[in-house]
Amino acid sequence: MKILFFSFAPIHSSVDGVYKSGLRKNNVEIIEYSFHGIHGFLRYSQILQKYRLHAKEVDYVMVGYDSPLIIIFLWPFCRKKMIYNALCSVYERLIISRNLARRVSLKGYYYWLLDFLACRIAWFTMLESRHQIEYFKKMYKLPEKKFYHAWIGVDEEIFFYQPLVEKNKKYTVLFRGRLLPEAGGCVAVKAAKALEKYPIHFLMLANGMELGGIQKLIKELNIKNITLIAEYLSDEKLRLEMQKCHLSLGQLSSHERLERTIPHKAYESLALKLPYITARNPGVMELLSEGETCLTFKPGNADDLANTILWAFHHNTTIQKIAENGYELFMNNLICHKLGEKMLRHLDSLEKKS
Repeated sequence: MKILFFSFAPIHSSVDGVYKSGLRKNNVEIIEYSFHGIHGFLRYSQILQKYRLHAKEVDYVMVGYDSPLIIIFLWPFCRKKMIYNALCSVYERLIISRNLARRVSLKGYYYWLLDFLACRIAWFTMLESRHQIEYFKKMYKLPEKKFYHAWIGVDEEIFFYQPLVEKNKKYTVLFRGRLLPEAGGCVAVKAAKALEKYPIHFLMLANGMELGGIQKLIKELNIKNITLIAEYLSDEKLRLEMQKCHLSLGQLSSHERLERTIPHKAYESLALKLPYITARNPGVMELLSEGETCLTFKPGNADDLANTILWAFHHNTTIQKIAENGYELFMNNLICHKLGEKMLRHLDSLEKKS
């Protein structure tokens, strides 16, 4: 099998990289092009040129994350079945999460239309959770067969378990990722304040739109048990710092988006055998099981998070068993090879039905 892959994202984007790697490990040849940094007419002329160059030799065209315009543009020209790795909707990321415009506005309608057309044109669209599929079916009035549930996974060249890495001497709780409204950075900060009298330290490897507010809150509460690192860390340094920690925090708020989405750091924590604490939101609980592969708390409740962290601090044996279970879940179901294999079974199933 041979697939032609197009994307506006950088060629090493982890969202697409997991499936490109997984398919290659299952003997699929992928011819890939990224049009990141190319704009205007030149971008689309190159897309059409590359499609015509390879059209006769490929079986499918796959379009990467955050690239719905490629699907829409190719529609009049492409005679191959197109697969769209959406993960989630553009509307959700830019309107619901980042509040770039009101939901009922011209810009909001534009992003809704991008999602609608791309999903309607694609043979099928890859989404991160069953809750996302139900959301898309309702939001865009499309049938179940148009969607495929695709776990995200991780870039296994970056996130891999190193058993010889020693933990920090001080018990360390990790909060990592972009500070978006759904991340709940303020919940982590308030939980840290509640745990100041205990030998528990918080490491925040975080940046993003709410960074200023988080820095202000840390200063206002005069918190001494948080280290906030906002600058970029190399892949090796990031992996090392994460594995030195004793607990990893997921998304902590009660934001609407968490009904459907699963953060990358959930998969990263599983891959690194880190015990994971998450707000009890529907999206992530599709992947994890409370008390078996994670600990949970009431979304947005800093006191409940603090109590859960304190419980973990006093129950290390149980916590290590949860980390082991999570790592086993990852190795058995979420490595690239397994995800690529599962996707190929889906392709085969659809072809037999067509």
